Amino acid sequence: MAVLLFIIISSTAIAAVNAESWFTAGKDSFEDILSYYDGKEITLSDQLQIIQDNVNFRKTPGGDVLGRLQGGAILECLDETQHKGELWYYARSAEYGEGYVICSFAKPVWDNLNYWPSFDSGNIVSDNMLLFAYWMGTYQLDHGLSIVETVGNDRQLNIAPLTVRGDMSIIPEDMKILLVLKLFEYGFISKNSSCEQLRDESLSLAEKDNTASSVLNKHYGTDDIWKIILGQSVVIWIHENDLHAGNEGPCSGRDLTLTNAVMQKVIEEH
Repeated sequence: MAVLLFIIISSTAIAAVNAESWFTAGKDSFEDILSYYDGKEITLSDQLQIIQDNVNFRKTPGGDVLGRLQGGAILECLDETQHKGELWYYARSAEYGEGYVICSFAKPVWDNLNYWPSFDSGNIVSDNMLLFAYWMGTYQLDHGLSIVETVGNDRQLNIAPLTVRGDMSIIPEDMKILLVLKLFEYGFISKNSSCEQLRDESLSLAEKDNTASSVLNKHYGTDDIWKIILGQSVVIWIHENDLHAGNEGPCSGRDLTLTNAVMQKVIEEH
């Protein structure tokens, strides 16, 4: 099970961690990331990078081991699939041919970013995760899928109340399409033919919605937007599959600083 970052921004929490300088540093760092990528032409890739040493490359998901891959190895991503509730990549290795690797130990390459070594300092969250979280958090709040609640002097982020969760009428009709396009844009899914289909202006909304549903079912095991939202780490809006964290333990101080900066910015804008 991936590491989930359940954090609430509140005046009490800020005081407890002496966060004035902490949040300032995180905010400045995140603003730098936003500024750097704003309007930038992102390079999409069909590759995966192995992010730990001695990773099993299997004949089938959870099946016989074809060989072991070392951190930094690059694979061609052919497809995604679900096995026992976990995301697996179907990929091609120059050494072992075609096989499967679990998402805990591999990441799609995004904008030529080198993820290895990912966990030397305990860092899990990368630039593309932060950019996606900022988009997803803003989108959910704009459409009532998440809310900002005021409790005393605190402003807290939460998923929409139980009375709303599961109400499909508040899900925008193009949300699945837009979500999948963002997953491609921010490198959560390797480039494939579905990306071009969703960008094809000649296709109808229904055709694109069917394509998006297929992608989401492979990536998350469901195309139900509410189930996907409930599978996210609550306030950084990133699904556990997309953290690629394995069992690495608590996230780093850097990750906490940056994810809190994202939350703070989204709260301030709402």
